Amino acid sequence: EWSGDRVRDLYEMALVRAFVGQGKPVLGVCCGAQLLNVCFGGSLYQDIGTQKPRALVHRDWNTYDRLHHLVTCEPGSQLLKWMGESFTVNTVHHQGLNRLGQGVVVEARCPDDGMVEAIRIEGTGAWVYGVQWHPEFVANALGDVPALADGSPVLEAWLAAARERKSR
Repeated sequence: EWSGDRVRDLYEMALVRAFVGQGKPVLGVCCGAQLLNVCFGGSLYQDIGTQKPRALVHRDWNTYDRLHHLVTCEPGSQLLKWMGESFTVNTVHHQGLNRLGQGVVVEARCPDDGMVEAIRIEGTGAWVYGVQWHPEFVANALGDVPALADGSPVLEAWLAAARERKSR
């Protein structure tokens, strides 16, 4: 339905490269996680529903931010330390990570279809992390959605990385 915005993509990729080059922390949220993967040479499923027909529905305009699914952390992942083994997240994306870019490490997946839900980038000297869900959405604001995970551990980790970088 939408052909994208090449100017915005190139601009955001330049920002990521500049921040990472300066050792600044980067947190990619939803499309931002996808952008990180592409920025490091990876590829995307342009439309999960048509390219992975057995996948869960990851975006539904009728339910939008009330659509949710389980996420399971990879053993030894940083996300496992922050959030626990599995938790429920909102899901509003129709694209997803396909081939991983250089240094991209999977932190979590959707256990029902294997879609990558969280990544970190190694080998840059910077704190670079991406999640497919929106941790900034307030979990308790959606009364009809079962216990969405509190996104503050991810946001706090990013802020801690920013404070640590600033103190250097």
